[in-house]
Amino acid sequence: MQSNLQPFIALAKRLTRWSAGILMFFTHRITNGVSEGINNLIKVIKRRSYGFHDFAYFCLKILDATGTLPPLSGLTTHSYA
Repeated sequence: MQSNLQPFIALAKRLTRWSAGILMFFTHRITNGVSEGINNLIKVIKRRSYGFHDFAYFCLKILDATGTLPPLSGLTTHSYA
């Protein structure tokens, strides 16, 4: 702050504003990277699914892409051999 250089002053203010979150990382070692990645994946699916008229299908696509779609139990498979 005492350097009187605007980029350093801005950096010091930003670090002061975010200091609690920065220090909490070193305490808990948890980031929001996973949630940011899932949000990005959902945005990609949303772009690909332009024109879908069924929100339930969109939700199924998200669950399938994130690996959280529950297994379909009780279904029988047919072999056509």
